[in-house]
Amino acid sequence: MELYLHIRVVFGLVIGLAFAQLLNGVAQIVQHPKRYKIYWVHTLWVMFLFLYLLAYWWWKFNLAAVQVWTFGMYAFIAIYAVILYLLCAMILPSDIDEYEGYRVYYYSRGQWFLH
Repeated sequence: MELYLHIRVVFGLVIGLAFAQLLNGVAQIVQHPKRYKIYWVHTLWVMFLFLYLLAYWWWKFNLAAVQVWTFGMYAFIAIYAVILYLLCAMILPSDIDEYEGYRVYYYSRGQWFLH
């Protein structure tokens, strides 16, 4: 059980950072609506990622039932959490000033996670 607490805390921090990235991006859009022109497809991706992070966080509680942890399982969950964070950082970066809005940004970066 002690190992599970370690895993829950470490990856909870990573997922917490992903939530923070999403919330910070949404706050920037709300604070500066003229600077960050929204795009409906991009907005759907943001909502999807938010719900997906919630589902991942909820699913993590089921890991308490795992009796034997292997490095492979630990690495898989670590990589999965990092990929979720990177998706959030890519879909809502801290700066998109070189783009005309989220529509242009979405199509310039969409190839990374759509293909």
